[in-house]
Amino acid sequence: MKTILLTGATGFVGSALAAAFLARSDRVIALARNDPDGERTRAAVRAAAKGFEISLPETVLDQHLDVVEVDHDSYVARLASARLAAISDVWHVAADMSMGKSKLPQSFATNVGMTSELYGYVATHVPQCRRFYYMSTAYVVGLDGGQVDESLHFGGNCVNPYQVSKRCAEYSLALLSSASRLPVTIFRPTIVVGHRVTGWTVRNGFGLYMFVEAIKMIAAGTQTSCNLPLTSTSRPDLLSVDRLVEQAVALTVRPQATKPLEIFNCSGGGGMSMGEVVTEIGRLCGVAVRFSPPETELEKVVVAGMEPRMPFANTDWQFSRSKLDQAMGDRHGDMPLSLEELRRIVSWYLAAP
Repeated sequence: MKTILLTGATGFVGSALAAAFLARSDRVIALARNDPDGERTRAAVRAAAKGFEISLPETVLDQHLDVVEVDHDSYVARLASARLAAISDVWHVAADMSMGKSKLPQSFATNVGMTSELYGYVATHVPQCRRFYYMSTAYVVGLDGGQVDESLHFGGNCVNPYQVSKRCAEYSLALLSSASRLPVTIFRPTIVVGHRVTGWTVRNGFGLYMFVEAIKMIAAGTQTSCNLPLTSTSRPDLLSVDRLVEQAVALTVRPQATKPLEIFNCSGGGGMSMGEVVTEIGRLCGVAVRFSPPETELEKVVVAGMEPRMPFANTDWQFSRSKLDQAMGDRHGDMPLSLEELRRIVSWYLAAP
């Protein structure tokens, strides 16, 4: 049995990871903001377990999930080393996902400052911790597109605070781990979507779901067709949350890795084209999508709201994941979503009460 220190357990990926570890009878110590009684965290983990069709009795949550409230600007200010004595691994999933340029100081404070502080604290106070896993993003590579290897990236055009601060957090952890006994794994998922079997997700409008929300708005405006300025031939790399969690857990439970720094791309594979994906979303919403500049006022408003993220939709990347597959015994590899799985994922999102 492992004891996992986990941040971000109230979020989409973090709650799913927590549920998966608890289902293995591991213990999870979840660091959470604004959750004095731990119920917000427990509710998120219950929802993730239900979405994964995992049986997670309340007794498991009571006995194996420990929620520690932390300060807004520090993960460690309220921690005592005795509380962390049993920690075997850390999964740092929480992040500031701001896209607006005015949020750059906030993103740096959270994604770089707090990450470095947490790493330093664990390295100093938890000598038995085996490894610090950092949930980054494959898009630290920037917007140049093309082949992306599993290494630190120094070039490329980063266009928002999330990209920039996550890249800088990777640099910081690489530097810190070179002078520390605590090794680091940087884990870079692509575009995370719902569970490929159940469709479950957290309805937050990020990633793929930006298009669902946009087309829902068009449909609510009684338009039966719309124009979106997307490159229909680009191929988004969609990664189902169950595949992400499966691979994250597999890394955590493997025999002890020896490298002080590992960098892995966790991709789903570029299967369907953007045209196929968005056309299907439109069909499920009752809207015919054309790939051309917006014409109506509603279309212009919708496109303006999506503008900061549109470059990601219109760029092609090919993410190498050979190092990740080798670390897991070559058992995984890309697994692009099928059209049926996409329908299931989008339909679940649309079924919100």
